[in-house]
Amino acid sequence: MNPPKTEKSKEEVKAEREAKKKAKQEAKTKVKPEKPATEDSSTPALQKSSTDTSISEKLEKLHISEAKPEATTAAAPSDPKQLSKAERKALFELQNPKLATGAAKSDPKPVSKAERRALQEAQRAAKAEVQAKKAAIPAATPQKQQPAPAPSAQKPAQKKAPTAATAKQTQQQQPHMVKLFNHLYTKKFAAEEIVNSPILHPAIVKLGLQYADGIVAGSKSRCLAFLEALKAVIGHYETPPEKEFGRGFEETLTPNIAYLQKCRPFSVSMTNALKYINMYVRQLNAKDSESKQKEFLFEAIDTYIRDQIEKAEEAICISVQEKIYDGDVLLTYGCSSLIRRILEEAHRRTKRFRVVIVDSRPRTGEHDMLHQLVAQGVDCTVVLINAISYVIPEVTKVLLSAHALLANGCVMSRVGTAQIALVAKSYNVPVLVCCETHKFSERVQTDAFVYNEIGNPNELILDSGTRENRLHNPLAEWESISHLTPLNMHYDVTPPELVTAVVTEVAILPCTSVPVILRIKPSEVGY
Repeated sequence: MNPPKTEKSKEEVKAEREAKKKAKQEAKTKVKPEKPATEDSSTPALQKSSTDTSISEKLEKLHISEAKPEATTAAAPSDPKQLSKAERKALFELQNPKLATGAAKSDPKPVSKAERRALQEAQRAAKAEVQAKKAAIPAATPQKQQPAPAPSAQKPAQKKAPTAATAKQTQQQQPHMVKLFNHLYTKKFAAEEIVNSPILHPAIVKLGLQYADGIVAGSKSRCLAFLEALKAVIGHYETPPEKEFGRGFEETLTPNIAYLQKCRPFSVSMTNALKYINMYVRQLNAKDSESKQKEFLFEAIDTYIRDQIEKAEEAICISVQEKIYDGDVLLTYGCSSLIRRILEEAHRRTKRFRVVIVDSRPRTGEHDMLHQLVAQGVDCTVVLINAISYVIPEVTKVLLSAHALLANGCVMSRVGTAQIALVAKSYNVPVLVCCETHKFSERVQTDAFVYNEIGNPNELILDSGTRENRLHNPLAEWESISHLTPLNMHYDVTPPELVTAVVTEVAILPCTSVPVILRIKPSEVGY
């Protein structure tokens, strides 16, 4: 039998509850013995102290359980804005115990927002000073090794002084230069160093000097001379040991090409011929002997000269004969071998026509053309370029040559061609441009400023008559006049609207058909 339960009185129950409360408080004091020394009896202060103690307990648990990442991430939010004001205060006291104890001793009252902001600004300033000191320590070590720099006020003056001096030097070294064409001027090279160079072939050196002196001029003549020089280089080339003929020849050809470009920039015909040769060099069979590979390149060069230059010129000459009738007055400009051949062929076919040759300084190739045509019995008239408007009314056709035909239909030719085409267009005179397809270029150019060649300015000032007697030329000493800058340009660009048709070996086409010709060009040409 179970003993009967004894009922406790109310007083005993209260006593037991109080004992339990005391035991709980004693247990709490054992876990957290440190408490503020003085506490106000007011209820808000008690509430704050209780929240502070609970937050401190949480933070201690966080510090104790740092090894557990899950607990730390859950208890310590990354964003301090998510904490309440009391939690931020407790966190600050734990992170800065010295400041917290000093603030507690000096002012036990709660810190206001303004005071807290001032404290945070002071902390930021202290951190900035520490970082500045750390950055200054490594920066100070190289300053000891190097001499002390000048003051900051003197630095811009030191920079400006050499730039002004260099500008004066450049003006003295390269005077009389048109600013619009600064990108077209080329530096003169020392001919003695290049002639004695072991890398360059003698045929290439000779050809470069002829280019620079103007002995070999004209797009066709320069291209033919270039191909003949390449044949000489190929014939004298010997393959070095442990190398293929093709790769070794490309390495040998590169400095020779660079030298020729220094002497005078490549024409479009020379550029296309070089692309053609490089394509065949890459097609060489390394298993063949050196003599077979050389024969392969010789045959490729001869084929290019025969098909792209000689036969093309013959086909154009035949096509133009159909456009020349008895009683025509043909106007031409410049000394073109193709135009001269066309006129000679027309005279050989007993056609009655007259030729007006337009002459302009500084080049005098028209005189050679005049002598050759007159010797064959062709009726010729010579006028200067400024007299075109007086003779153009009686002209029936204009025959012009071209240095290159660009992809946008513009014709790049000798300076003055655009002026003649413009005058002919105003008088409704047809303009025929005779140009082989190996002069077609994928380049696009709308004016003569982007790319051109600058000739010797003395050619404009001193002609063949005044060179011997400089006293009769008031501009003989033009270099002493600082504000005088003669400009001798080689080419100009004629828009396609001023050209009636272009006569090629393929057909008589409009200028805008250049992209079509480039697309249907045989693949063996290489461009």
